[in-house]
Amino acid sequence: MYGTVWSLLPFGVVLAVAVRTRQVLVGLLMGLLAGAFMLRPSPLAAVESALRLLLEQLAVPDNIRLMVFLYGFGAFVGLLRATGGVTGFARWMEHRANSVRSGFLWTWLSCAFTFMAPDFRIMAVAPMMEDVFRRLKVPADRVALLIEATATPLTAVIPIGTVFVGYMVSLIAAENRNHGLSVPPLRLVMQSIPFNFVAWVLLAFAFYQSFVQRPVQSRVRPEPVRSEQPNPLRLACAEPSGELVPEQPAQNSAPDPIKLLVPLAALLFTTLLVSWWQGHYASRSFLGALTQADPGHAMLVALFVTLVGSTIWFVLRGQRLGQIVEGVLAGGNEMMSVNTLLVLVWTVTAASRGLGFTEFITALVLRLVSPALTVPILFAFSCVVAYVIGSTFGAWGLLLPIGYSLAAAGQLSLPLIVGAVFAGGTFGGFASPFSDNTVTMATVMKLPVLDYARTKLTFGVIAALVSLLLYIGVGWLTHRG
Repeated sequence: MYGTVWSLLPFGVVLAVAVRTRQVLVGLLMGLLAGAFMLRPSPLAAVESALRLLLEQLAVPDNIRLMVFLYGFGAFVGLLRATGGVTGFARWMEHRANSVRSGFLWTWLSCAFTFMAPDFRIMAVAPMMEDVFRRLKVPADRVALLIEATATPLTAVIPIGTVFVGYMVSLIAAENRNHGLSVPPLRLVMQSIPFNFVAWVLLAFAFYQSFVQRPVQSRVRPEPVRSEQPNPLRLACAEPSGELVPEQPAQNSAPDPIKLLVPLAALLFTTLLVSWWQGHYASRSFLGALTQADPGHAMLVALFVTLVGSTIWFVLRGQRLGQIVEGVLAGGNEMMSVNTLLVLVWTVTAASRGLGFTEFITALVLRLVSPALTVPILFAFSCVVAYVIGSTFGAWGLLLPIGYSLAAAGQLSLPLIVGAVFAGGTFGGFASPFSDNTVTMATVMKLPVLDYARTKLTFGVIAALVSLLLYIGVGWLTHRG
């Protein structure tokens, strides 16, 4: 059974149950139990095996650090919401968008302050821009597409200060250990960014839509106004997709954009400072020091320092400490569903390794596919998995081990392989109807979820096809040389 087609069964169970129930967590749990039973074919032994694998993943220091980081990042965003920073920035920007062009321009400029997590950007920008563009008679689906095309794709290509980069670094560090590599994880992330073709194509599409294409008639009819509309600020997607889930606490504080800008600037500055300090002994240049640092540890330290410092700053400005604590806890608790997802992904991946899944896929691809087409095939497979499960984090966690094995066996470019896996996850986070980005944006913009998902899928598939051609071209040039 080891290294055979049967090693596909746990992931097949994950996908089948996730599609049937639209619950990725349930699919992962069933896939874990299926894999554990295959390892030890007895009901009680299978449960014991599943628990052992789960506890082993929880004992990995990098895994624990990532979970603490994600909780802390959610707490930081909750702090910004509870103190009125998000609302203040939204109101400040709203009064400065007086035309369609200026509205799109301000939407782009807002990326500088909302790039840390896709759902944070959606919830900070979409409610305000929905009112602005409705007044300017711009179709709601076009506005939604613009904001989403500058959410997940943008976060995926920024190598510092985002919820994605912490996870990317953790995944790469784990695979480096498994394959005995010493490449600094952050350096590999930065090297892979140019090869995330889906992100770049979607960003180019968003730029074209904003400043070149003329307004067109909406392809999605807005939902009729009902007596009781769901409040998007209280929305919490039932299924985590690897991004921040925006269930906001009540905001009783005076809105002020300074309350958003100062903590964000402090977080970025502190992250750079701690990263430089860690790596400056190994390299005299600033960028060299950043690549030599332990980015996961640096981001966690910077996040903790910024969270404590921002709390003190808000208290000195007269903010109620009780309200700050409530916002911090609410934001952190929102990330627990994401942490649960990650633990199950790690555990299912560990079970699949025990069954020889990685070896089977690697041998199959290398035997049936020419080296020039290995990366395109991996990218296409990543897109399918990410779209079905609706989880950027889940797709990356499941497929990066396969990418590393293919790179080692086929002597392929590791940055190219990593970029292709990250691109597939980016596609799923943008295009999947199961993604919490889709549900959140449709609710905020008052669009039917499935109609909006179909509209997004059109542009997502175009971006994926363009990216596939680029991967084929890069693969051909690489092996030709």
